[in-house]
Amino acid sequence: MYLKKNAFTLIELIVAMSIVATLMLMTYLPYNHYQNKAKLKLSTREISQSFYEAKNMAVSWIKDVDWNTSIWLYMTTLEPNNWDIVFFSYPHNIYEVSINNIESWDIKKIKIKQLQDSIKINSLDWYDNLLFFYNSINGESKIYTFSSTWKSEVLDDEISLVVSYKNSTSESYKKELIYFKKTNIIDYN
Repeated sequence: MYLKKNAFTLIELIVAMSIVATLMLMTYLPYNHYQNKAKLKLSTREISQSFYEAKNMAVSWIKDVDWNTSIWLYMTTLEPNNWDIVFFSYPHNIYEVSINNIESWDIKKIKIKQLQDSIKINSLDWYDNLLFFYNSINGESKIYTFSSTWKSEVLDDEISLVVSYKNSTSESYKKELIYFKKTNIIDYN
């Protein structure tokens, strides 16, 4: 007597597995693209909110500091961790000639806001670093750039900040933000 067994052959199983693997690969690539674009979009929002937060901190009282302080918002493209936005507190006006990430008796790091994974600040107009200064008394904002020996005030009314995913040159993985100094508004698409 002959028994009939219902089963798949090895060839049929390999074909089915290769079809499933191809479909999974085709769905993963667009998902990865949209996930990276979402990280970039979220980081541009975080940068924009940092400017508003710094100005609000300057005109209001900060619980962690004993006196009413001005706020620095520091960004750089030189350091390897150029995905950090550092908030400093400082009493009233800025007298420093150079800037670094070292605290002193009157300069305190309030917080560090990190951008999303693999998102970096590519350019700050044509400057290597920028310090956005918000005066605690009147909320007035000024922008400075530093080298190792001098400080210079940036008189431009608009500053262009470019962020990208892993220093990409592709337009889909880059965002340009425009900071308007007089109004403290960030414009981005």
